[in-house]
Amino acid sequence: MDRARDSDLGDVFMVRARRCKRCGGLLTSAQAVADGYGHVCKMKELQKQQAREELKNQYSLFGGEETEE
Repeated sequence: MDRARDSDLGDVFMVRARRCKRCGGLLTSAQAVADGYGHVCKMKELQKQQAREELKNQYSLFGGEETEE
């Protein structure tokens, strides 16, 4: 009787999972675990990094100048 009840529960399996560095969601794919980010958060982090790189190349004519009066 116990054996029949155990078969109703199905197989028990383990999934290697970690949490996303950005949102804290569960990461289950091997690539996501290796990257530390899910696919959506990875794209957002890449966009953020590109924006920071673009800002390095910007120069403002009005910022950082000292005026003498």
